[in-house]
Amino acid sequence: MFVAKFNQTSGAPFESDKHEVFPYIGTVLAGKATGSIINGTMFQREKLEENKMYLCDNHIDPEYPDNVQTTVISSLTVLEFMSVSKELGKASLVRATAEVEAEIPLG
Repeated sequence: MFVAKFNQTSGAPFESDKHEVFPYIGTVLAGKATGSIINGTMFQREKLEENKMYLCDNHIDPEYPDNVQTTVISSLTVLEFMSVSKELGKASLVRATAEVEAEIPLG
């Protein structure tokens, strides 16, 4: 699990979905993530807000095994973030490929 806040992308290398909505990319604030991108239409449909902190998790959808999916579990207040961040540890984004797994420390 990890904590992130999201902002919408707007151009290359990202592409809009079939509804012409660009994806949202998360800035990881605590914990370890393997991806932090959410489909723009799904982000809006779930009534999520930019720059708000969310507790998230990653999973692989069997229909799209090459893409790491990001699921928002719940929003967090600043006080909740302080507690959860201690439990989850420092922020890192781990990008896995078939050849190598690289960890990028974020703070």
